[in-house]
Amino acid sequence: MNLRVIAPKRETDYSHGLKLQEEALREIVEGDSPDTLLLLRHSPSITLGYFAKGANVLASEEALKTRGISVYRIDRGGEVTYHGPGQLIGYPIIDTHRKRVHEYKSRLCESIIEALAQYGIEAVEGHGRLSGVWVDNMKIAAIGYALRRIRNGRRTTVATTHGFALYVLDKMENFSLINPCGMPGMKLTNMERILGHPIDFAQLQEHYIRAFARVFDYEIDA
Repeated sequence: MNLRVIAPKRETDYSHGLKLQEEALREIVEGDSPDTLLLLRHSPSITLGYFAKGANVLASEEALKTRGISVYRIDRGGEVTYHGPGQLIGYPIIDTHRKRVHEYKSRLCESIIEALAQYGIEAVEGHGRLSGVWVDNMKIAAIGYALRRIRNGRRTTVATTHGFALYVLDKMENFSLINPCGMPGMKLTNMERILGHPIDFAQLQEHYIRAFARVFDYEIDA
């Protein structure tokens, strides 16, 4: 099965990321388009999942506005998280009626772990009862996805939306504005901090695309 990859080079507003997901969903249900992997770098933003508590955003609205950080309450699982241009954001839009995705969360983690292994970084899924991808006792990637039922006159299907945030650049100061995943004191890390040198985002995207295609058994559209 083919996979379409959309990976803009420029920083993307979170709202535009939502729009790209909606467009991919519409094209799947209306035009029978291939499943899509969106790989983005977001402008600074804070997102809250279904059951996120507003109290886990520690900064005031005025302070966030001064820093140019937008806040969104969205339909994914998980608590509160921060997104910024130092992260690789992945949104797989998969038609689950067309392609079965058993153990989706674990396979998504596996794709990230495989990409990190290309840099010699050993990571695992979960840490105790905590989800995500971890290096020792530090979180390097957050997982938060949703399943969307979509329909038109011809058919109804269920598709995956949202996905993951992989921490890449050593610029994580805005995490101090929240309790990451609703947990004060959670330890976070990133690729540059572990490796001690800059990461080429284009190369990382290529590593991840290959890892995702292998784990989920896709052919990549040219």
